[in-house]
Amino acid sequence: MSDPRPPIDLFLASYKRPERLVAMIESVRASGYPARVCVAAGDPGTIETCARFPGLVECVYSTEVNKRIGCTAPLNFVFRSLVGAHGLFCTDDCIFGAETLDIAVATLLERFPDSDGVVGLAQENIPGAYELAFPLLGRAFLDRFRRADPLGRLFMPGYYHLLNDAELGATIACLGNWVFEPRARISHFHPDGGGDADATFRRGFTYADHDLRLWCHRRERGLLWGVDPAPATGPRNA
Repeated sequence: MSDPRPPIDLFLASYKRPERLVAMIESVRASGYPARVCVAAGDPGTIETCARFPGLVECVYSTEVNKRIGCTAPLNFVFRSLVGAHGLFCTDDCIFGAETLDIAVATLLERFPDSDGVVGLAQENIPGAYELAFPLLGRAFLDRFRRADPLGRLFMPGYYHLLNDAELGATIACLGNWVFEPRARISHFHPDGGGDADATFRRGFTYADHDLRLWCHRRERGLLWGVDPAPATGPRNA
């Protein structure tokens, strides 16, 4: 009997973090949810790691991924490969709870039957963490970005690494079609949550000043990726 739950695609970028990537993938497999893990690989070792999970993990690699330091380019690259009903943006340094995916998808279907909505997951080990850091995005919501941008990019391509997800979160908040689901929990091993500031993390900060300047520039001019120009006011959390 086929699984009646709608499949989802988890998408992320990973660079030289095989142990963390494996732990994340194993947590998805242990949940039993019909998910596909889509990884934008930044190095050959990550490709080899992904190959250990046939049927569960899909890996994409291109010279395009390494044109820029950081994760924005590879994230947009892998986003274009998604085929599942819904997409969940995550990282290689997070662990999913056993029921997290079931709870998040059930909430999405209940609150947004047309799939034009977003569910924010809870970072249980980082009190007060940003509620849209790990969003489950309904298929209709994702299609909005495929229509809005000729290249079908989810993240504003001007950022190298930092604040690409923050601008997406600002877009979600502006549109108002999102909910936070505190029962859908993940552990995120970010330095703010007890993780190590490893070489991969430090590499992502190579252009931190650039990204912050771009963020401030766009906020000052009222620009917002996916809905440029941004409305003066937007609806609240649904």
